[in-house]
Amino acid sequence: MTLRHLTIFRAVCQTESITLAAEHLNMTQPAVSLAVRELEDFYGVQLFERMNRRIYITEAGRTLLQYADTILSQCRFGVHVTFGETVLPSLLRRLAEQLPDITVRAFVTNTRENEEMLLRNELDFAVIDNVKGLEALRTVPLGKEEMAVVCRPDHRSGNSITLEELAGERLLLREKGSGTRDSIDTVFGTAGLTVSAFLDSSSTYALLSCAREGLGVTILPRSLTAEALREGTLKELTVTDGAFFRRYYLAHHKNKYLTDSVRQVVQALQDCCRESDILA
Repeated sequence: MTLRHLTIFRAVCQTESITLAAEHLNMTQPAVSLAVRELEDFYGVQLFERMNRRIYITEAGRTLLQYADTILSQCRFGVHVTFGETVLPSLLRRLAEQLPDITVRAFVTNTRENEEMLLRNELDFAVIDNVKGLEALRTVPLGKEEMAVVCRPDHRSGNSITLEELAGERLLLREKGSGTRDSIDTVFGTAGLTVSAFLDSSSTYALLSCAREGLGVTILPRSLTAEALREGTLKELTVTDGAFFRRYYLAHHKNKYLTDSVRQVVQALQDCCRESDILA
């Protein structure tokens, strides 16, 4: 029994017709009939009574329909930490206003954990970055965001720095496995440089706080440094021979069946990304 079986069953209940359900789902009539029979065999009950060329839902069918409605109106998705701290609040507000009948569960964790949850079928989809070519996942670009190199204004003189000089700084970086860290390591690696962090942290707040205290230089998405830069508690360093940015992707397992509810949530997420002033 799969989500697709439940989707087909609910369509038959709504249309009270195998033929109309097939048309609605863009399927053949025999395929719809087979799915219904497989459900009946799986549960060992009769879901519909067939009389005078019409079908009527049985009591067992009504019970299953309640279950199907509950399951098909749920959506589980994950986002990486930066997305969770910036775009996610507006997305959740949009979902509450526009799709109140859909039960949403959102998880904020780093990209590596999101990928692992997708592979374990614990999420319907996730927002990840810097796709590494996982063959089991299907991805769609959402946009990209610049990252800023920042430190306390008196941490070093001048506002420019080379990649080699930056590699020699006390670096305050996100933890291994995060998309931010992968992006940073890629830039340094391409330049033939290896870096080690003075501080590894999954908390962007901790990184910003330590940078404000003059403990080193941090590299974070520009959206997370904007307030400190406006306040003047941090200054941005211009990297003369490199640039840091992240690319964001919507990802789901290639074999994952996306229900109508999930597709509606995905559409709302894509709308939020298009309207956001964070992603280019």
